[in-house]
Amino acid sequence: MKKVIRVKTDDSEKRKFNLVVTGPVEKVVEINPVSVYLKGTPGETLKSVVTITPSEKYKFSILGMEQKINTKIKAQLMEPKGDEKSWQIKIKSTSDKADDLYDLLTLKTDSRYRPTLTIRVYAIFLKKQKSKS
Repeated sequence: MKKVIRVKTDDSEKRKFNLVVTGPVEKVVEINPVSVYLKGTPGETLKSVVTITPSEKYKFSILGMEQKINTKIKAQLMEPKGDEKSWQIKIKSTSDKADDLYDLLTLKTDSRYRPTLTIRVYAIFLKKQKSKS
């Protein structure tokens, strides 16, 4: 990782200079996918699974999950079983009409590095286009 920071001072000889910060960045968690995009037609059930894998060095548990907005998007948190290391969130959404749905899943963890994780979920239900004869 490398970041360049522009520093402004009141020093008459060196009013501006660049400060470069470099160092390794270690992954605490792998989230796949980070955001969920579902697309279908009214009446369909749209599904997806998000996998959350803590890194070996920074292991943590997920203590709970909150949904912020839409009740038409259902999310279920699944703990790892046996030797598995990954948590899963099963996501399902349905709508009777053309609709754009959105929700924000917030996961609370016992990690001091990532105490919360956020996953955005979009579900778009489009009317079927009538084919022209």
